[in-house]
Amino acid sequence: MTVKRKQSNKSNVEPAWPYGLWLWLAFFAGSLFFIPQCLDRYLVPRFFLLSVLLIGAVWSLRKYWKDQPTAWQLHGFDVLLLVWYGWNITSVFWAYSWSEGIFYAQKVLLLFGMYWLVRQGLLHSEALFRKTMALITQALTLVVSVLLLIQLGLAISEYGLDNQRLYDYADGVFGNKGLATDFVFFLLILNVLFQPEFKNKRLYWGTTGLLALFILVLQTRTVYLATAAAGLFYLLSRVILEPSFRPVFLKKILPVGVVAVVALAGLLAWKGQGTSLAERLNPANYLESASALERRFVWYKTDELNKNHFWLGVGNGNWKLLFPSQSIEGGYRLQEKNIVMTRVHNDYLEVRSEMGIVGAILFILLFGAAFGAGLLALREGPPPVVRHDLVVLMAGLLGYCVIQYFDFPRERIEMQALLGFLFAYLAFHSRSVWTRGPEFSLVKQQMVFAGLLIAGLVLNSWIGWERIQGEIHTVKILQAQSKGNYPVMQREAAAASNMFYKYNDVALPLQWYEGIAFYQMNNIPKAVAAFEEAYRLNPWAFQVINNYGSSLVRAQQYTEAIALFEKALEINPRYEEGKFNMAFCWYALGKFDQAREWLNRLDTIPNPQTEQERQKNQAVLQQKAGLETAISKQQK
Repeated sequence: MTVKRKQSNKSNVEPAWPYGLWLWLAFFAGSLFFIPQCLDRYLVPRFFLLSVLLIGAVWSLRKYWKDQPTAWQLHGFDVLLLVWYGWNITSVFWAYSWSEGIFYAQKVLLLFGMYWLVRQGLLHSEALFRKTMALITQALTLVVSVLLLIQLGLAISEYGLDNQRLYDYADGVFGNKGLATDFVFFLLILNVLFQPEFKNKRLYWGTTGLLALFILVLQTRTVYLATAAAGLFYLLSRVILEPSFRPVFLKKILPVGVVAVVALAGLLAWKGQGTSLAERLNPANYLESASALERRFVWYKTDELNKNHFWLGVGNGNWKLLFPSQSIEGGYRLQEKNIVMTRVHNDYLEVRSEMGIVGAILFILLFGAAFGAGLLALREGPPPVVRHDLVVLMAGLLGYCVIQYFDFPRERIEMQALLGFLFAYLAFHSRSVWTRGPEFSLVKQQMVFAGLLIAGLVLNSWIGWERIQGEIHTVKILQAQSKGNYPVMQREAAAASNMFYKYNDVALPLQWYEGIAFYQMNNIPKAVAAFEEAYRLNPWAFQVINNYGSSLVRAQQYTEAIALFEKALEINPRYEEGKFNMAFCWYALGKFDQAREWLNRLDTIPNPQTEQERQKNQAVLQQKAGLETAISKQQK
């Protein structure tokens, strides 16, 4: 069944709609733009581009807003979104790192900016807005589909449907396979939303079918759950709200669905193990998968951190700095492979950790209010086309809520742009609900409001530019380090650091690189100073702590080094290099019994599975034997 939208009279269509260009730039260019020289070629470049585009949009469209008084009537959801932004900014003041805090807080300004652009465009002309967004959706779908078809073709032709290989190949232009699948899910939602604008229905069904196939093949469990939740909500809503749809559902869709579920269950029971796709489709594997176990460990440790920061949290963007303070003991990859977690993989929990229980309530209220207003609007019995829009938008928002329970869309700019769209369109269709409550007129203050919005976006542009420059220098740091060119490494590390960029992508301060360069050049005093500054910026990164301690050992400051190694081992009790360093310090101080005690604590990886693990074990045993020999000689 298709939903037909009454076509607008062509005489009412303006030849040049002022919002069209900015919607194309914000959604199309903003979702695809990247700078390959950056450390993360997508995140900060899109943050910068969208900030600049929104400055242009606000400046260009301000004259149209003057003649549109209804555009300046703020209702409850507008205010709630502004309060959410305000709390994000406020949390920066107690954040350990101001530079990370302001970057994360200003992402919310981009969310509000996109919300405001969509809101005003809809109030100006919904017909033209839909026409424009339908074309943007079709263009984005085409580009992303071509990219994924090429990437999937390369991966499958060589490795089949192996999930890890797909992760390496099929990232679209979004950073990784999971983020690409998230975006495909929202493209599917947008295609269903703008289904009435498809003149060729075969093209519509082909497009949605291809997007659904991408979701299946990309094997992202989070998106499987989001698609199931959104699809179930969509179908049940239509069954309840559309009497004419019930026979179609009961006689066609439901039987086919039951057969498909039974067939899938039988297939999984028969071949539910052994292949990547079958294992990831099997819900029985979800809770005990490696990624699920790691997430549950991170969530548990985050809960421990939250106990000490109940009301206000640790500050925006600062979870990744303080997370190791709770010890990473029990996290296999974190301990044995030096993996650094920079995201909770649960936006609700991350907000709770960074902005306290106050922030968590605001965050949940934001989604609850949007969804609740949509339900109330449906109860009013809107026209079929509006009813269809509300159901699809709410299905999309429900899917977003599922995704952010297991992933981190709050961090990604294209996801925030899409969330702004969902919020704005839902608020537009439920405006009869919101106008029952208090409203605030900003007609007289509209230029002040626009000026403040532009000022915030100018700050965004400055932050984005500085972080882009810092990331480009960081890439050069890594290139110099790989070549052993330590003078260049030190210079690039010094050039990378600025007011808004002080850490790399795994929360290591840039001065850490300087310290490594000075250490390798045997300039120990400068190495100590650089590591000391790195330690000030992140006193919970055990790599920083260990390297700082090692430089103090070279400076023969053994007592100070021991205190650092003890802290590193509190964070990671299986940090074997730290144990060896402790033993060496006690040996250098002539405390041979303590040295031997720490040597005896050195562990190897049990049942090593890879050559790298076997080499690591061999290196540990060689270090241990060498120092034991030295201790024995001193004790004779």
